[in-house]
Amino acid sequence: MGKKFQGNSVLTSDTACAIIRRTVDKGSNMDSILKLFEENKFIAAVRSSSAEDAEAMFKAAFEGGFRLFEISMQTAQAIKLVESLSKIEGALIGVSGVTDGEMAQRAINAGAKFISSPFTDRDVIAVAKHNDVFVMQGAATPTEALNAHHFGADLIKIYPIGVLGGADYLKRIKTSLPHIKFVASGGVSLENAFVYLKDCVAISIGRALFDRMLLRTNNWAEITERARQLTSKLETLKVSKS
Repeated sequence: MGKKFQGNSVLTSDTACAIIRRTVDKGSNMDSILKLFEENKFIAAVRSSSAEDAEAMFKAAFEGGFRLFEISMQTAQAIKLVESLSKIEGALIGVSGVTDGEMAQRAINAGAKFISSPFTDRDVIAVAKHNDVFVMQGAATPTEALNAHHFGADLIKIYPIGVLGGADYLKRIKTSLPHIKFVASGGVSLENAFVYLKDCVAISIGRALFDRMLLRTNNWAEITERARQLTSKLETLKVSKS
């Protein structure tokens, strides 16, 4: 049995948690993992020089309804953290900042269910595919995005989207490459998150969720509230479309 966090008011249903658990237990079938991204939309980007803070960041976002997490390989004791968090029911744990195949293999051995890089590296993709693990690769231009897709990346992360031109830039790339599934990362705010979701499968949220001042003051409750605002609005939109 996996670990359980007892949140005060987790918005995502027990059924959704069970679906994630069954998917992970099956060995991360590519289509099933993709569906989890499409359903949950928000990826909490966890990065900290403190392993204790990183775990607290995870818990705060999880209690607010987040179910997708990418642990930066630049986080203190990242591998140990992945080993621990990957056992928690209802959470899909991946790693970000993966720069080479060896790093990708270490993360997969620790229990990572998806691998993410800020650029595209063929060795990273090859290791992920060899292990039947979902892989997300970074791109900044249409050419880079198309190459990453051809190399076998399951999702293309447009990064850093805030510097590149924001939601308008993403929309133009999506129009040019409608067959590619994108993730927006690097500059997504709480205010524009749903604008990005018009043209991508999911968004990665870091600083907007884990504000530095909140981290310095250990204000985990406010981080949970920010997460809850996003997941609550997402659930409302799902109901209105059904």
